[in-house]
Amino acid sequence: MPVMKKTALLTILALLGITSAGAAEPEMRAALAKWEQQMTEYRAALQVANTDEQRAAVRVPDGRDMAAELWRSVNRKVGEREELVRPTAQERMNGAVDERKMVSIYEFEQPWAAPAVVWFLNHPDAFAQVFGNRQRQISFYANALLESVNRVHFSSPYIADACAKLSESQSVRVYELLQKIYIRNQDLTARAGAAMAMCIMLTNPTIQGAEGSAAMARSKQLYFLRQAARISPEDTMFGTRSMNDAILEMTYVLRNLSVGSIPPQLTVKGMDGNETTFPVQGRANLIFFWSPAEQVGLNVVTKQHLLAQQFPGLVFCPITVHANHGEWLMELRQLGIVGNCFMDNEQNSNGKAYRITQLPTAVLVGPDSRILFIGYPNLGLQTALDNLYASQRERGARVAVEGTPGGEDAPTIQPGSQPTGPSGSQSAPPALRDMPDDL
Repeated sequence: MPVMKKTALLTILALLGITSAGAAEPEMRAALAKWEQQMTEYRAALQVANTDEQRAAVRVPDGRDMAAELWRSVNRKVGEREELVRPTAQERMNGAVDERKMVSIYEFEQPWAAPAVVWFLNHPDAFAQVFGNRQRQISFYANALLESVNRVHFSSPYIADACAKLSESQSVRVYELLQKIYIRNQDLTARAGAAMAMCIMLTNPTIQGAEGSAAMARSKQLYFLRQAARISPEDTMFGTRSMNDAILEMTYVLRNLSVGSIPPQLTVKGMDGNETTFPVQGRANLIFFWSPAEQVGLNVVTKQHLLAQQFPGLVFCPITVHANHGEWLMELRQLGIVGNCFMDNEQNSNGKAYRITQLPTAVLVGPDSRILFIGYPNLGLQTALDNLYASQRERGARVAVEGTPGGEDAPTIQPGSQPTGPSGSQSAPPALRDMPDDL
């Protein structure tokens, strides 16, 4: 009988789930143990620090060395499998069609590698540093890690520790992956984490669209929130906070900061020094949290007179944070802002009440005092404004709200003005192919 080729043998073993971890799994465990030791020392240093200055001097481990070491332990190719490769939309335009190809199988796709995959999902910046500025490799292997969760690790109890980070995505693909974890994972902590993550993601209009309607999305949000509370074991963590805290926070958001909710009132100081309370009842209000340091929000605020022309009667409330009213006025004048602008207090109380996690954030409130849009100022805000003023809009040049997204994905922001919150994409991922090492 002819000797079986090594690649074919490794493929069969991988498909049977009996590929030998060899030295790879101990290498992975050793790297993870080293990271845990670093984090233990970091937490201990914080505990003994007595002043703010001492605490500020304690640096959290950045994970770069850890990422490189951990990646070496799980990045080997162990075989091949046949897979249907679907070309991108651009490739289809050039005549490409679906075809079956042999693609590589990597060690991180093996069940024992789940802890490493979870670590990489939770530390995307450190993972990206492994490949320097080689964006093709970063994209390829980030996609490969997600695909390994879809193929293998969705059923692992370790995946519970990645659910909080996955909830930051705006990708329909990630949302569907969390659905798979919720339905097919047998571990209650993992299922509860997936339910909580889906509840959070359903605040995003892109994910709501995947459910067909806002009403269906709202119904599923409430369902997943109840499930997270019902099935999570005692003392379950969701990221860095307890599941109970995450549930209470999400309850607040659903009651006060979701489309259809009545938002909390806020009182802010204007450029004239007087305080004003928003939203103004019986009027359409656009509450706009921004920072002079980012370009998108600045563009909107400096063009507020155009918004007033296009949307008559709209109450525009741009809010930024500063500790000193006089310095704040001087900074605004240097930026050429002569219209209305309002200042939150030094504690950012109003921003906290509205749970602002990225700048800019827009909150459109209708005359009935209910939220019509909340989030990054993209085409969704433009559409909500158009719909609100559909019966009274004047003909004329269309004034686009800055931050228009490219396609259906997250907003395409000008360089230097990226939002500080989560980002993601719902575009179809490329098929997993061999990635050259010399890119």
